[in-house]
Amino acid sequence: MSTSLLVGLLASLVSISSFAESNWPQKPIHLMVPYPPGGNVDLIGRTLSEPLSRALGQPVVVENRAGAGGTIASSEVARADADGYTLLIGDIATHGINPHVYGNLAYDPVEDFAPILQITSVPLVMGIGPKLGVTTFEEFMALAKSSPESIDYASAGNGTPQQLAFEYLKAKTGIEGLHIPYKGSAPARTALIAGEIGVFIDGTLVPSVKEGSVTALAVTGQERSAALPDVPTLMELGVDDYSFASWHGLFAPAGTPADVVETLNAAVNEVLADPEIQQRFAAVNIGLVGGTPEAFAEYVEQQSQQLGELVELAGATNH
Repeated sequence: MSTSLLVGLLASLVSISSFAESNWPQKPIHLMVPYPPGGNVDLIGRTLSEPLSRALGQPVVVENRAGAGGTIASSEVARADADGYTLLIGDIATHGINPHVYGNLAYDPVEDFAPILQITSVPLVMGIGPKLGVTTFEEFMALAKSSPESIDYASAGNGTPQQLAFEYLKAKTGIEGLHIPYKGSAPARTALIAGEIGVFIDGTLVPSVKEGSVTALAVTGQERSAALPDVPTLMELGVDDYSFASWHGLFAPAGTPADVVETLNAAVNEVLADPEIQQRFAAVNIGLVGGTPEAFAEYVEQQSQQLGELVELAGATNH
């Protein structure tokens, strides 16, 4: 075959392929949330689903697939057809922590997924309810040193960001605290408010702080939260070099066509740039990020290394 004929054939194949992919999407898109309703991941999925449906011209259906620290939904999406119709809102746990916690993880967070973009960066809030009888971080630290047996803290499960954030605080300050895992942020938050547990470090506490059922002692980010501007960071309170943020991102199965990835990336970036969406998330302490698939892939790799060190520190492995 001559060079010109080969070039012409390749050009026609590219044209056909581009035309086929440009028709995507042609049916509803399923957005998997790997946790129960009531947490930040569920909030993010349901807040983005409507504007994303408009941007893509097809319904974006949110489905909760809770269980095993987010591994059930993650495994399901990893095995799904790589056609862009099954997506995952992954997070710091599913793609950063779980590989270091579970020895028999049924998915590879790098090899089995095509990263679309980072959606959020979420500083956590260190909150207390009525159990401990303190109202400031200084009072909490004094109690933790004088009566270490009185300190217990909630998490959304073993190896979750909430556990790692508190274990990091323990390592930085020398305090102790009994870990009480719950099945998700919502029941942990309920236990905190009811006085069943002393402390909870989580990204979903802002509404409870604003309504007065939870007292915020500090935030874990490098800067104060726009949603709680009067609450200091742990670094401001003297915990040197303490910075911890949760995050969320959109993933498709590995092998998803590049044009589909690009379409999704552009659509979500467009939604995240909407001032109304930004205001809705800022009000609940969720910072929006956006960006390219390449930048997100690099970020996930960096986080995996850092979080592996915290998992080891917390002794949270299930190997």
